[in-house]
Amino acid sequence: MESRLPKPKINFLNSLNSFTSRSMKMGDEKASNSTDLPTTSSSSVSESLKKAKSTLNLNSKCTNENKPPPRPNLRRSRTMSSITTRAVKRPAAITTVHGEVKKPFTRPVVKPRVQPSGTLASTSTSTTRPVPNTAVRRVQSTNTAKPSKWDLKGRLAQSNDALSDVRQKYKETTSKCNELETQVSTLETHSKIYKSQAEKYENLNKALDCELNQLKAEVSSIQDEREDLANRLKESEASFKTVTDALKKFKEKCASQEALLSEHASEMEGLRASLESEQKMNKELRMISDELQSLVHTMDKDRRTLHNAIQELKGNIRVFCRVRPQTPNELGKPTCSMNFTDECTIEIGKSDGSDSVSCSGKVRGTRQEFSFDKVFPPTARQIDIFEELALLVQSALEGYNVCVFAYGQTGSGKTYTMEGLPGIETEGMIPKTVQHIFQEMREFELLGWEYRIEASFLEIYNEHIVDLLDSQLKTHEIRMADSKGQDLYVSNLKIEEIHSPEELHQCLLTAQKNRAVAATQSNERSSRSHSVTRIKLIGVHKMKEEVSIGNLNLVDLAGSERLRGEESVRVAETKNINKSLANLGNVILALLKKQEHIPYRNSKLTHLLMPSLGGNSKTLMLLNISPLDECYNETLNSLRFASNVNSCKTGNIKRTRTVLQNAS
Repeated sequence: MESRLPKPKINFLNSLNSFTSRSMKMGDEKASNSTDLPTTSSSSVSESLKKAKSTLNLNSKCTNENKPPPRPNLRRSRTMSSITTRAVKRPAAITTVHGEVKKPFTRPVVKPRVQPSGTLASTSTSTTRPVPNTAVRRVQSTNTAKPSKWDLKGRLAQSNDALSDVRQKYKETTSKCNELETQVSTLETHSKIYKSQAEKYENLNKALDCELNQLKAEVSSIQDEREDLANRLKESEASFKTVTDALKKFKEKCASQEALLSEHASEMEGLRASLESEQKMNKELRMISDELQSLVHTMDKDRRTLHNAIQELKGNIRVFCRVRPQTPNELGKPTCSMNFTDECTIEIGKSDGSDSVSCSGKVRGTRQEFSFDKVFPPTARQIDIFEELALLVQSALEGYNVCVFAYGQTGSGKTYTMEGLPGIETEGMIPKTVQHIFQEMREFELLGWEYRIEASFLEIYNEHIVDLLDSQLKTHEIRMADSKGQDLYVSNLKIEEIHSPEELHQCLLTAQKNRAVAATQSNERSSRSHSVTRIKLIGVHKMKEEVSIGNLNLVDLAGSERLRGEESVRVAETKNINKSLANLGNVILALLKKQEHIPYRNSKLTHLLMPSLGGNSKTLMLLNISPLDECYNETLNSLRFASNVNSCKTGNIKRTRTVLQNAS
């Protein structure tokens, strides 16, 4: 059954919870206000109290509290069951727990407010007051055991208990509010005092700030001056230290120098005595050295004359014959029968022993014998041939004209003999000659000679002179160096001054690349021109005022062979080559017959070699022949031509020697 009493308008549980939360907030605000300076006004506190009174106005009575609710006209039949139900006592309701059991509320501890010095303390201090346990127990009991709707007495007792608890809390809050109002009033009075004091302090602070700024400016200027003075002091101290250190060093140096001076003075006296004795010795040695120099010079002259006499005894025109070895491609081919009877004689014949037929049709013997100044078999090395050539290079350094030319058919090894291949063992006559010249120059320097080397490289191709060191096409002519006609020169020819063997080797490589070559039946890379290497050696002896000039011509002739059908394309080249070689033979025959007119000018080759063949020169002809049987006829022609040259003897030659003219 529902209760006849009206329901209360205020939910006591909700109001109790809101009141406890507000009291906790107020306690926290009180604690914070007790520690901080008073910043809130009394109006805010009074407003909060009014709101609390309006919400907790318990004196006002509900008008509908004792009025019973309107009931409809209901009639109940009185039965025994209803009577008995009224007399029977109902068992106590089982307490049901809705939600979690709430913990008892304890008021937070409020710290006492610290009063500033010089002011009155508050009249009362805030203390923590715990909430009565009875109220908490009642609240818990109401939460845990809520009476039924028909139990009006239980509900009324519960609401009365809650109302008493709320009234007790209201009294406590009012007492707290009074305390807070007293605190607010004291704080307002204190704030007015503090405001006046703060204004005074602000004025004082402004004045002190001005004074502080002035003092800071003065302090900064003083600090700057102090730093400048400190820096100056450090600099002066450092300079003072350096000066003192330098002074100490100079003092030590002065002491050491004085000791050295005293030692040097004593040494100078001894050195003067020794110098006088050395000067006397030097004078004697100079006299001896002058005598030795004159003796060496005379001995050098005697050596040169003896060397020249030996070379003249060997012959001013010499012919060496060299038989080249077979190449790997020629190992299966038949070779001529050659017999080297001695170092100067070679006997040659065909491999089958048949008779050879001459150009006129006469039948000759099976074997023919030729004699030369030196014959080198196929086993001869490059250095063996240069040992014979080195004596002529020595003559060129002593002021004589020397000409060395290689003669033979194409493929007989002329270019290999003259130029060779890279390597010490395979170097040709030209590279070895260059090395020998520089070695002899160092020895001549000990005798007082200073040499200067000039080199030029040219070729005679189709009766035209081509400069192998100059890429530009120019006209070159052979002209006389003087009216006597003892020396010749080529116009517009590039002449390089050589200072080391490497420079001369580089020029030689350039000349080899620019030389005219072509492929023939006899050789894949046949020389189609006459290559001439001209080296001029100018020696000066300043003490004796002498100058010696020697010319060294190293000539690699083109191949001598007859025309063949397959090589008719290069008819002009072959004709010019054979013409120049034929003119060379005519010149040698004229020299043999000692004719008055010798046809040097019939070809450019004989004209260029005129001083080397019949003039003031020593000539060496290197005849190169092939050992193959198929080259037998060309080999015989070359041997006959070389034997004719070997039979040619020229008169005594002279050394090119002049006297050094003084500038004065």
